[in-house]
Amino acid sequence: MNNKELVEKLFKGRAVSRPPFLPLLGTYVTKVDQVTVEQMYLDSSSLSSAITNTQQLLGYDALLTPVDPTLEAEALGASIVWNGHEMPSVSEHVSIESSLDIQNALSKGRLPVLIETLERLVTVKGKTYPIIAVINGPLTVLKQVYGDGIFRLDQTLLLSKIEEISQFLTQLCKRLGDVNVDGILVNEEIGPDEVKMEKIGRAFTPIFNVIKFYNLFGILRIPSELETEIDPVPDVLIGSQNYVLNNKVKTKGIALDETFWTDPLDQSAYSSIWSENKKRRLFLSTSKPLDVEISLERVQEKISLLCEEKMWA
Repeated sequence: MNNKELVEKLFKGRAVSRPPFLPLLGTYVTKVDQVTVEQMYLDSSSLSSAITNTQQLLGYDALLTPVDPTLEAEALGASIVWNGHEMPSVSEHVSIESSLDIQNALSKGRLPVLIETLERLVTVKGKTYPIIAVINGPLTVLKQVYGDGIFRLDQTLLLSKIEEISQFLTQLCKRLGDVNVDGILVNEEIGPDEVKMEKIGRAFTPIFNVIKFYNLFGILRIPSELETEIDPVPDVLIGSQNYVLNNKVKTKGIALDETFWTDPLDQSAYSSIWSENKKRRLFLSTSKPLDVEISLERVQEKISLLCEEKMWA
């Protein structure tokens, strides 16, 4: 069974021999090819090479695009600044009074490079590895586009802004579905507690409806510190171990916290969770994107253990 078959079987609810490891990727993707983030995003060949070479070096179970916090915000009109080996940040937000050019946003900023990169990965590696596009959640995009002040708006106006962002993200998901990616991971850095809105899960509903329409597996990643239950609960969720194991989530993604890379590995703790999870609808991820500061030797060692079948027997 290759990596793609392993991941596909898990998301179809069939028994697999071990939980796949699908980490969030950050600036680590620049480490192998020794390029800056800006150089990597100049063209699709550089980005696809960085993604492919990083996966080959570390050995996790899918080809995922990096977590890029300002990806959609730039396409929607925010100005960004490049920070060497760090992901770019927003230098100027969009005015709350401004209208977003949603219709043309898919052709702006780094989105065309991302889409072409995914087309390359699907063509070259799509038979062996699942190709997973990582996008930002509607609340994260909202904050990156407008700044922190957006959450102090009147609730009715705030909801309309969220719906507008969700509309754009559904269009992006349709485009990714047309590319034939295997899955879309929606990375949400902001939780309902910060926004103070009820039933915030509705912001994700149209996005995941489109993902289901294209028969892709859709994954929502929430902050590990989140305690409030999302309503409605998504089918596939990455969160803290306590959160996902104690909520009505069909396919549970346990986010390994940052101490996982530095502390000794307690193999029995993870293998017992796996054996107790009778339906085996469980996979592993990370609470933060993998960045260049983490020791390569330590990352390789830990991932090798996670992907070794005898650990889960």
